Amino acid sequence: MTGWTPSVSAATPCCTSGRPSVTLERLKDLQANRSRLVKALQSLKVTIKELLAVDPISGKTLGQVNKKAIRGLEESMEQVEEKMQEFIAKDGALKGKYDLLTSVKGVGKVLAVSLLVYTQGFTVMDDGRKLACYCGVAPFEYRSGTGVMGKTGVSKFAIKQLKHILHMAAMNSVRYNEEMKAYFDRKVSEGKSKMSVLNAVRNKLLHQIVAVVKRGTPYEIKLDKI
Repeated sequence: MTGWTPSVSAATPCCTSGRPSVTLERLKDLQANRSRLVKALQSLKVTIKELLAVDPISGKTLGQVNKKAIRGLEESMEQVEEKMQEFIAKDGALKGKYDLLTSVKGVGKVLAVSLLVYTQGFTVMDDGRKLACYCGVAPFEYRSGTGVMGKTGVSKFAIKQLKHILHMAAMNSVRYNEEMKAYFDRKVSEGKSKMSVLNAVRNKLLHQIVAVVKRGTPYEIKLDKI
C-alpha cells in the first residue's frame, strides 16, 4: 500500500533477521499450490455448468469424463491443507497464533493460514486499519479538496485472493457468529445496504483478529457490546 512500509519485529520467533520463517515459506508454497488447484477446479466446474445450460447431453458427457479429474483435484486440495496443518502444528509460535485466529467465529483454516502468510506471522502488519486497507475492505471517501466526490469505496491495492477468502469468512460469520449476525441484522434493518454492511463485517473481523493476536488470548463474544 502506498505511503506505508511494513517494519519487521526482530524479536518475534516467527521470523529471523527480517525474513519469514521456514514454516511460513513452506505455507506460502502450499498456499500458492492450493490456489492453482482451486482455479483448475473452478474452471472445470464452470465449463460443465455453462455447457449444461446450452447442451445438456454434451454437458453431462463432459461431467462424466471429468469426474475423476475433479475428484483428483479435490483430493489434492485436501492433502495440501493437511500438510499446512502439519507444518503449523510443528511450529509453536505459529500454532499459537493460528489457534488465536480460529478462535474468532467465521475465521476458518484457509483465512487463518492466508493471514499468517501475508502478514508473516503478524510481524510486518499488526494494525487492524492497515490490514483492512491491505485486504481492500477499509472504506475511503473520494475527495477533491474539502468536498466528498461520491460514495465511499475500498483500496485498489487490495490482494484479490485474500479479499475473496475474507469475503467468504464474513458470509460464514453472518450465519454462525452470534455477534456478527446481530450486527448485520441491525444495520440492514436501519436501511444500510447488505453489501456495505458485509464490508463492515469483513472490517470488524480483521480488527477482532488483530486484537486477539495482540492480546494473546482467544476471542470472547460480547453481545452487549455489538
